[in-house]
Amino acid sequence: MGPRRIGFSIFFVWTLWSLPLLAQEPRPIIVKDLAVQGNRRVQAAVVLARIRTKVGESFDPGKLRDDVKAVFALGFFDDVELRTEDFEGGVKVIFVVVERPLVREVRFEGVKSLRLEDVQEKAALRPGGLYNPVEVQAVSERILAYYEEQGYFGAQVTPDLERLLEGDVQVTFLIFEGRKMGIERIEIEGNQGLTASQVKGAMQTQERQFFILRGTAQRKLFDEDMDRIVALYADHGYVQARVESHDILVDESRGRVTLRVKIVEGPQFRVGKIDVKGTQVLPAEEILRLVRLKEGEVFSRSRLRQSTQAIFELYSSIGRSASEVNPVTPTDPATRLVHISFEIKEGPEVRVERINISGNTRSSETVIRREMRLAEGEIYATQKLIRSRQRLLNLGFFEEVTISTVPGSTPDRIVINVEVKERPTGLFSVGVGYSSVDKIVGTLDVSQRNLFGRGQELFFRARLGSSSSLANLGFTEPYFLDRPIAAGFDIFNTSRVFSDFSQKSTGGDLRASYPLTEFTRGFVTYKFERSKVSDVENEASTALKEAEGTSDTSSITGSLVRDARDNIFEPTRGSRHSISLQVAGLGGDNRFVKSVASTAWFFPLPADFVIGFNLEGGAVEGFGGKEVPIFERFFLGGPNTIRGLKVRSLSPTDETGAKIGGTSMFFGNVELTYPLIPHFRLAAFFDAGDVYGFGKGFAVEDIRKSAGLGFRWFSPIGPIRFDWGYNLDRKEGEKTSQFQFSIGGPF
Repeated sequence: MGPRRIGFSIFFVWTLWSLPLLAQEPRPIIVKDLAVQGNRRVQAAVVLARIRTKVGESFDPGKLRDDVKAVFALGFFDDVELRTEDFEGGVKVIFVVVERPLVREVRFEGVKSLRLEDVQEKAALRPGGLYNPVEVQAVSERILAYYEEQGYFGAQVTPDLERLLEGDVQVTFLIFEGRKMGIERIEIEGNQGLTASQVKGAMQTQERQFFILRGTAQRKLFDEDMDRIVALYADHGYVQARVESHDILVDESRGRVTLRVKIVEGPQFRVGKIDVKGTQVLPAEEILRLVRLKEGEVFSRSRLRQSTQAIFELYSSIGRSASEVNPVTPTDPATRLVHISFEIKEGPEVRVERINISGNTRSSETVIRREMRLAEGEIYATQKLIRSRQRLLNLGFFEEVTISTVPGSTPDRIVINVEVKERPTGLFSVGVGYSSVDKIVGTLDVSQRNLFGRGQELFFRARLGSSSSLANLGFTEPYFLDRPIAAGFDIFNTSRVFSDFSQKSTGGDLRASYPLTEFTRGFVTYKFERSKVSDVENEASTALKEAEGTSDTSSITGSLVRDARDNIFEPTRGSRHSISLQVAGLGGDNRFVKSVASTAWFFPLPADFVIGFNLEGGAVEGFGGKEVPIFERFFLGGPNTIRGLKVRSLSPTDETGAKIGGTSMFFGNVELTYPLIPHFRLAAFFDAGDVYGFGKGFAVEDIRKSAGLGFRWFSPIGPIRFDWGYNLDRKEGEKTSQFQFSIGGPF
């Protein structure tokens, strides 16, 4: 390579100039000119811009060595050589370069079983770039890894280089696919303290996929599994356990591989003495309460890490995020005990020196800063930083939010960098859609959820279907009067044709909410609605005939919501709880009290599965001699309650068999989701519930149930759901299943 020739060239020049001057005072050699030779595509200015040696300066061999390295680091050249010539009483320094060839063509030979387009995508090598042998080797490894993922464990990938007449190259990847192989079995040897099933459960490599298909063997994944096995043993007290060997046995004739793992367990250790050292700010007793290990129980490495993290978070919560927590775990082989000593170095109280915000092209900086749980000058806490990111994501304005920290100007200062990537928040849509209620429906959506970059929301929605219509105009100001008061209004006009009657409603509301705690918010809404019930058949029940006509409802609703989900759009952990009370009777014709409560929980499971549980119940009762109007009663069925039943199909009936709604209800949902790609999830669900009142009481055997599959998409306009629900206890006249389409989360 060129850099290896630098020493000789510089030494030779230096010697020629120094021999005549040995007997006299040495004179400096001046660089009179700089030049580049051998470059065809790369301009000389690009090369000369990277060097520190300048015309008119003294000849400096050390600086020139660094210059050659800098030119080589450009990545454009295979070789860089330095030459010098006498020039105008000084020297001319010439950088002689050999350019890397261009990759004119990339070919793949031997691709038969997989799609060529998929292999090309995995390779990610395009013509037109500079040839880099290191990159070509990395491409070969990516292709090989892709083949192994698809079960071609014996595949081979060989890159071949052909130089073209014009000096460029053609890269061909010669692929031998071999047979597609599945895992015959995984053999675990040497295990006594743990079962083979436990060991296999810790591995990502599995004998079976989806309980039916044979698993595929990947060398890299199998190697990583050895660390997972050691970690599993460390969590069960086997701190000296190791994997002695792991082998892959290939049966080419049957297209099967056997994975063999040999383990040396060693003895099982228990927890010995636990103490804390170095504490001054916090008492040792308070720290020991956070330790998730007890003397005498089986030692667990993961619980030790959890304890260490909990102690660090405690210090961070009081502003000492620079503290260090180091668990020291000496073992006593004679007693088989692991003694634990938490050595703590309590750092200074750290404050936020500065918050830098970048990436916000539309959103004002104020919108971002008011969601931050930290401000400049405040005591820094890691938990508040995590919560800040969560709040920014929950706005729905940003695809990505990255928050990092760097040291400040002094050890007790920290700088926070917030980088956001904005997502579209405006929508204009006119089209025809499909609804599980109306079938074909015309739609118009005009909305902006981040109006003028201030976080305000303005929307107009219109729907027109065969049996319903809707027009809704709304506005929300999230920080009314520069305080965290979300205030807004809605104006609406809706109509709906049911099997027994028609209903039209016109009205509006004024609403406001205020945060009571970090996760709890209080809401107040005043609503006025004029409703008209018509088209009641002559054979209808007395209740329906009495409801016919126009009535006004003037109500106020107060509610409390505690939302601690990690993401309100795609939750993976956390919970949401709400309770509301609506009182109608502030004028108008109707008098009733309605209360509804709900609780939902989300838990992450292995392999990125998420399970969610939801339970909701409600009751409504009239007062002042008034019955609850039929449009304020409870009905179940549809995309947000019991998905195997038609919308509003579950209800008490009158003497004619007409559904008249209930005065109390409950329903529950269980949903398991799995991510396919970002923002797309598959779902499996189970629903159950019932409605009561007007002579219908609670009976376990009457609870209606459904189960099914669904698809979730977090679209630019919000979460969209497609569900197919199967009616598990179908009654006469009901369908076996229902297809449901809706916007918003299931619960």
